[in-house]
Amino acid sequence: MGLLDKVKAQATVLADKAQTGMQQGQTKIQEMQAGKQADHLLRELGAYVFLSERGRGQADAEAKVAGIMGQLDSLEAAGTPVTITPDPATVPAGGAVPQSVPPSGSAAEGAAPPAGNPVPQADSAPPPAGGGIPSSSDRRPGE
Repeated sequence: MGLLDKVKAQATVLADKAQTGMQQGQTKIQEMQAGKQADHLLRELGAYVFLSERGRGQADAEAKVAGIMGQLDSLEAAGTPVTITPDPATVPAGGAVPQSVPPSGSAAEGAAPPAGNPVPQADSAPPPAGGGIPSSSDRRPGE
């Protein structure tokens, strides 16, 4: 097999791989778009239910809810999972922002504090009188 034949064969293989990658990418994009559409429909459905529960439902709310349910059924029939996905931009009830907690048994537990950041100990001596910060007049000449 000549050099040109090898180059042509390699080019064909690369073209096939590129085509496969493009198809996979398009499929993934379509799946993401369908998921976003389902999320949007679920949010809209939730708004209608909320307003209805609070006695502020619109006159045509039942028809709109039925339409949304039909669209969600169509998405499920097409293979799009209709599930609840948490919105990362939402704040939990009570307004508290969750803090990351190191897992138990991690290296962070019992580890020494970083250098230059001493942690006061319960048995350490109290700070000196006067706030413990020397004033500029307390300096020795030449400092």
